[in-house]
Formats: sequence, structure tokens, C-alpha cells
Amino acid sequence: MIVIISDESSGKLGVALKEAAGRAGAQVVHFAANTLHIKPCAACGSCSGKTYGRCVIRDDMQQVLPKIAGCRALVLVSAVVFGGVSHHIKKVMDRMAAVGDPRYQVSGGELVKGMSGQGMSYYMVGTGDKLGETERSAFLFLHEENRNIMNTRGKAFLLHSSPDQAVIDNIAQEIAHE
Repeated sequence: MIVIISDESSGKLGVALKEAAGRAGAQVVHFAANTLHIKPCAACGSCSGKTYGRCVIRDDMQQVLPKIAGCRALVLVSAVVFGGVSHHIKKVMDRMAAVGDPRYQVSGGELVKGMSGQGMSYYMVGTGDKLGETERSAFLFLHEENRNIMNTRGKAFLLHSSPDQAVIDNIAQEIAHE
């Protein structure tokens, strides 16, 4: 399963990628981060200690985390903001700590002790029309650092705000058949 989490505030690229990956034969789950009620990470460390694999914050991430932990590919889609991602996607990234810990996996729809992310690929798709080299480099570096932390493979893509369908289809094909 592929999980696409996108900030659809400035376009429908996440939806377009979902449809293209579906046409490529992949099973896809899509979340529009800008429509979810997700609070920022409290950096309390409970997910790695006291509540072990469970975030103490009760919000829509409780629906998203098991899907992330059980996917074979995770795709985050956002406008590039100062070389990073939108605040909607940043909240998702921060709250993924509970599944980023290698001691957890999904069993029966619940996070349990074990290895998560085995065989998972991690992709980021950034959009922007007038990105300077510093912003482009920062976005690519952010992806590479997260990929290293998660100990997974993957790729980052930088696109114009309104990419043509062929570009979307090519990315979807790469993700679906990786």
C-alpha cells in the first residue's frame, strides 16, 4: 500500500498522484493534511517511553499513524516553504516519531512492539515556481536527512506548482513500481 499525505491548500497534486498511482496498479490511501485536525508534536517523548509507540495527543493522527507504519511507500506532498514544507506537512512529519522508532510495527491496525518501516520507501514531492538554488538544496537535504533517519530508500521530486499530467504519471509509476 502507498500512503500519500498532501497539503492540498494550493492545488490537488496529492489527489492527482493518488489517481495516477491507482491507474499504475497500486493500492493507495490519501490524506489531505490541511483538512485533518493535527496538533503539533509536544516533544514529550512518551511515544518512545511511557506510552511506548502511542502518541499521547488524541487527534486525527491516530488514523494516519497505523497507515504510515504499515505502508510500503510514504509520499509527502507540499509546496516548498523556505526550503522546507508547509506547516500542515511539518506537523505530520513531527508526529511520525511514534512510527519512526524501529521498535514498532502495525498488527491488527494497532501499533505494537517490533520493526516498522522495513522495506518502506520515503518520497517527498515539493512544488514551487520560483525556487532559488538555496530553497531547492534545503528541500532535498531535508528529504535526505529524513530518509537517513528512517533508514529507508526513496527520492525527492521538485516540480512547478502546476505540473503536467505526464510528469505526475511518471512519478506515480516510479513510486508504484519501486
